[in-house]
Amino acid sequence: MKATVIFFVLICVFGRYASADDASVDCTKPPRHIPPHMCCPVPDLSTDELMKQCDQYAGPPPTPPPGAPPRQPHPHPHGPHPHGPHPHGPHPNPCLIECIFNKTEVMEESGELNQDKFKELLATAVKDNEEMAAVMEESFQTCIEKATEMKTKIADKISKDPEFAEKLANHRLHSLCAPFSAMVMGCIKMETFQNCPTSAWNNTEECTTMRSFMKQCKRDRATE
Repeated sequence: MKATVIFFVLICVFGRYASADDASVDCTKPPRHIPPHMCCPVPDLSTDELMKQCDQYAGPPPTPPPGAPPRQPHPHPHGPHPHGPHPHGPHPNPCLIECIFNKTEVMEESGELNQDKFKELLATAVKDNEEMAAVMEESFQTCIEKATEMKTKIADKISKDPEFAEKLANHRLHSLCAPFSAMVMGCIKMETFQNCPTSAWNNTEECTTMRSFMKQCKRDRATE
């Protein structure tokens, strides 16, 4: 299955916040959003050598080709964020992350994720922080499982919804690179944020409150 397909569905499948297991957390009242990297600075998985190999993608995300539908901003589920146009801050060029994953064979030619290669990448890119690398490796395994779950949902929805299948085909047609690697990296960062090592965690009340909310108020995963 094309990586782009998975990206599209990852945007669509997450719905409202579910009830929290902890009664002290009110999932209907999210705290003020703080960029996760301000609470847990997860390292970028790039090295000087990789940046040389992928330097053509080091700039901002690519402009869609002529004829492509205009990009629409993805609204934050709780309304506009007061401190910027996107609640999670600027996103790296998805083509850069795809290039890094391809060069290191973290993303195999088949589109499957390779955990051994990711561990090798961590040993190079995060070699000075073994505690962080261990958490990121666990995060990667979790994200593999989530990707597998998404593939199953995609196949099921395509078989039942011709309009959805047509949207996917149109999305693939106008994509300059498959953004699946960037989505996986986003998943890794979010999982690492939720399990951030104490040595890296910014132990402020705002960060702690936001992490508690994100851990307790899981999103429902029924496809919309």
